[in-house]
Amino acid sequence: MDDTNVEIAEFTKKGFCTLKDRPGNILAAIPGEKGTVKKVFGKGKRSLYLLETLLEKSNDRVEARCKHFTACGGCSLQHVSYARQLQEKEGKVKNLFSDHQVAPIVGMDDPWRYRGKMEFTFSQNKAGEKFLGLIKPKSRGFVENLTECHITHEWYLEMLTKVRTYWMNSEMEAYNFNSNTGSLQTLTLRKATHTESKMVILTVSGNADFALSKEQLNGFITAIDEEDCAVFLQIKCISKGTPTRFYEMHLSGPAYFEEKILDRTFRMSPKAFFQPNPKMAEKFFTAIKESLQLTGKEKILDLFSGIGTISTLLSAHAEHIVAVEIGKEAVCDARENIERLGIDNIEMYADDVANFIETRGEHFIPDIVVIDPPRIGMGKVAIDFLEKLKPSKIAYLSCNPVTQKEDIEKLPSYQISSIRPFDQFPHTPHLENLIILELR
Repeated sequence: MDDTNVEIAEFTKKGFCTLKDRPGNILAAIPGEKGTVKKVFGKGKRSLYLLETLLEKSNDRVEARCKHFTACGGCSLQHVSYARQLQEKEGKVKNLFSDHQVAPIVGMDDPWRYRGKMEFTFSQNKAGEKFLGLIKPKSRGFVENLTECHITHEWYLEMLTKVRTYWMNSEMEAYNFNSNTGSLQTLTLRKATHTESKMVILTVSGNADFALSKEQLNGFITAIDEEDCAVFLQIKCISKGTPTRFYEMHLSGPAYFEEKILDRTFRMSPKAFFQPNPKMAEKFFTAIKESLQLTGKEKILDLFSGIGTISTLLSAHAEHIVAVEIGKEAVCDARENIERLGIDNIEMYADDVANFIETRGEHFIPDIVVIDPPRIGMGKVAIDFLEKLKPSKIAYLSCNPVTQKEDIEKLPSYQISSIRPFDQFPHTPHLENLIILELR
C-alpha cells in the first residue's frame, strides 16, 4: 500500500535513506523530503521502498543521468547534487573525528567517467533469460542488464555489449552457485586513464563438466575484437572444506595492464589491486608525500603495499623503503616495476603483515610508516607493533574511516596532525580518508 506524507530521515552508510515513521530503507531520496512511497520488497528492517510521488523536494535534488539508476547497484547518489554529496561525506568524517580539525574534502573536477575498473556479473533466471551487468541493490543476486553507465568510460559499455551479444548467441550458461552448474561468472574490465592500456578478464567456474571449449574461447576473443587489449581467462575453483583457488590463462594481447600515476608508469597482472580512480589517487598520493615532508634521509615501512605504488612514488624522497604485501601476484608486479624503473632503495616482502611483524619487524626500524589496509583495519598485531616501535610519523590511508578511527584510538602514543577526506567514488557513499599521525 502507498502512504502519503512520508518524511525522509537520513542517509545510510550505503547511500539509501531511512524513513521517520517506519523501519527499512528508501532509494533515491534525500533527507527532509516528503512523498508517497511504494514498498519494493522485504519486511521490517529489510523493507526497501521507492518514491512514488515527491511532495516536498530538496534543493539538492538533481536529475539522475543514468536510466538504470535505482535498478542498478553501482551508484546510489546520482540524484543528489555533487556539492551535497561532498558535504555529506565531509560531514561523516567530521562527525567521526569531532575533536579534531578536518580539512575540506578533495572532490573531483569532473565526477563522471572516473572508474578504471568494473566487474560485471553473468546471471540467468529459471526461464533461461540471460543478464550481464551489476547486481541490483538488496536483490539477493539479481542482475540488471546494463546498456549505459556514466561513471565509466564508454569503452566499458562497448565491451559489455559485445560480450553480451556473443553470449546470447551461444549455448554457454551463467554459473549457478547453489547447484555448481554453468560456466560464466564475471566479466572484469580495465581501461587506463593516463595510458592506452585495456584489459578484459573472463572468470569461469572450475567445474570440469562445464569447462569452455577452445572454440568457445576463440569465439570470446573474436567477439571482443580489440587491438592491444590484454585478454585473460580466470578459472575459479570452489570445493567444500578447501580455500577457493584461482588459475589464470593468458588468451591474447599484452600480458599486463599499464597505468600512469604522477611520474611513474605501473604494470600489473590481472589479480593485482590498483586504485580504481587514478585521477583521485594522484591527489591523495601527492598529499601523503607533502604531508610527510621528506628530506631524503628517512627509512619508511609501507604496510599493505599492494603493487608498491606508494613506495615507488616516495622512493626518490627517502633513503630506504621496506614494503610488505600478502598478495604474491602484487609483489611480483611490484618487483618488476621497481626493476624496470631503476629503483634501488625498495625491498619488497611477500608476507602477511602480522607475520612479517612477528618474524622480521625488529630488524628494520623505520622513521615513518605508511599504511593502506583493507576495510577491516590494520589488525591488533600491527597496532601493537606501531606502539612498540614508535616511528615519528604514520600516514594512514583508509577507505573505511570507522575502522580507521578505531585503530587510531588504540595508538595512545600518537596525536592526529591532519585529517583530509578524498572523494574517491563520486555518486556513491564511499570515500578515502588520509590521517597523518605524529608521535606525542
